[in-house]
Amino acid sequence: MNFFDGMIREIRGQLNQLAAADDARLAELPGTWRDVGEHHMILGSEMAYELGGRGTLGLSGCFYTTQPLLAPHGVYLYGSDLAQITESRSYVRIVFVQLQGDMDEEALYRKFREIDYVRYHIHPEGYMARISPVSQREPVRISKRVLTDKKMSFAAIGQMYLERYQKISDVMNVNVIFVTHRDFDYPAMERTLGRAERITQSLNHIFTDFNMDCDTCSLKTVCDEVEGLRELHFGHV
Repeated sequence: MNFFDGMIREIRGQLNQLAAADDARLAELPGTWRDVGEHHMILGSEMAYELGGRGTLGLSGCFYTTQPLLAPHGVYLYGSDLAQITESRSYVRIVFVQLQGDMDEEALYRKFREIDYVRYHIHPEGYMARISPVSQREPVRISKRVLTDKKMSFAAIGQMYLERYQKISDVMNVNVIFVTHRDFDYPAMERTLGRAERITQSLNHIFTDFNMDCDTCSLKTVCDEVEGLRELHFGHV
């Protein structure tokens, strides 16, 4: 079930263009950042800036494959780190997950859902993500105090995600990627994330909905466009 492989290659191509400008680097992992355990508010007067605020885009998306990832397990940053940013700007958090390849389609789908839930249970100190379950938007407010006093970094935030993903069975490799580079094509990334979400919606329909009437299904165009989805759909009947 490698419906996302083409999108992973497409995103890699975009990131490689940034890497060619020598602005990409592997973020070093400084240790675990504190998780406050629940969603916490950062008021406008308390924030240093907002990623994805004030007319910019704050995005997130997760892509799954059973093929080997080109990059080793870790956190990657393309652009400026948190301490280097001084004003609101666009950003995206991308996760590539390599899963065991010997699971059947329904087991893979269940693993997708388990991995997706991770984002709702990570609450880094001084980092307030506002996740939209119906879109790919994920604006983040950064606390002035924590950014100044504790030198918060994307490496520290990414490490929190890695540790959670590593606890999930059948996860072989994970790349957590943050992009803040001004030259990145964020609108194009939003379109790619939208395509991925439509595939996920189709999988939800296949494995949880008994309505198999393609003529009345709003997701018919997705099945028509994505190789293997239609076969999976009727193979599940």
